[in-house]
Amino acid sequence: MNIHHISHTRHTGVGSLVGLSARPVRWILAALLSVAVVAGLVTPAQAAGNRDWLRPGCDWDVHGHWIQKCWVWSNAHQRNMPVLVLPAKYGGDGGLWLLDGLEAPKDDNYWARTPAMDTFIDDNVTLVMPGGGGGQFYADWAMPGQAISSGVSTEGSGQILPVEVHLWETFLTGELPHWLHQHFGVNPHRNSIVGISMGALPALTLAARHKDQFVQTTALSGFIDPRVFSSLLYVVMVQLTASLFGGGQVWELYGSSGFSSNMEKMDPVASIPALHGLDVMIYAGDGTLPPGDHYPGPTAVVQSIVGERLIRIATDSFVDKARRQGVPLEYYPSRGLHTWEPWVRFLAEHKHRYLEKVG
Repeated sequence: MNIHHISHTRHTGVGSLVGLSARPVRWILAALLSVAVVAGLVTPAQAAGNRDWLRPGCDWDVHGHWIQKCWVWSNAHQRNMPVLVLPAKYGGDGGLWLLDGLEAPKDDNYWARTPAMDTFIDDNVTLVMPGGGGGQFYADWAMPGQAISSGVSTEGSGQILPVEVHLWETFLTGELPHWLHQHFGVNPHRNSIVGISMGALPALTLAARHKDQFVQTTALSGFIDPRVFSSLLYVVMVQLTASLFGGGQVWELYGSSGFSSNMEKMDPVASIPALHGLDVMIYAGDGTLPPGDHYPGPTAVVQSIVGERLIRIATDSFVDKARRQGVPLEYYPSRGLHTWEPWVRFLAEHKHRYLEKVG
């Protein structure tokens, strides 16, 4: 196997790190790493540089930051699935999984384009960013889905979108953990999962159903009590978002025979009892602009304000129901729009909490 080496800077992904050239620092690090290798805490490969070599099926991602864009074979989908990975700096075995929102690019993950990469650039935790999934809710669909639109700029514009298998839960919890352990040393039982917007719902439900995999879950600006207004509106909302943003039709998601049970499976409220024992953090904005943040483009302003206000109502409802069932979650309501700025800021402000669990 050919092993490719590269050295990345924080921001551009080219060049070498600055500030690590002092000889005393090198000697101290070398001594510490030698002790770790002898003790079996760090393998020689990890000590040589956990980030500077490509794993099988991976290339250097255009976003830099030592991110590798990997293509992982999925038996469930019968195709390679894109996964972006920022390896732990020193070979740590914890994983921080970052789920995208409705407009997730087909072969990318918007998290990789945000300052969140800088937040964890010097830390011993692996960032796992599944690519794609827009309008698919990271769920196992009852049947292959065919969307009306991909929902991402001109991607698929004017084309009939293909019928695709969506078995995200099977991939994320049954296939990807083994691959990450084999190639990046991520412990299948030591992971945290974060989801924004659409991804906030599966961040809660997947963690609740797979407590052997996830020890912590965070929902950021998600409509996490989808029936807060009515069950009918829940179905309509899922139909619109799934069909217009790259998933398919609601009957393809839930199926006919198991429609109600599958709908329940995707509802975070139904998963509340299983959240006991997990470290749970919830955030929602109020639709107002905090100092220092920015309004999005003109076409997204209404969504960022009104959408986040509706999300706040659903989040308040979820938190109230969870607390009445004794789940000791942490809720952080604050000012904020439905934009990346508060989500990235949340990760930075609670970085210590993530590192305590998986760092």
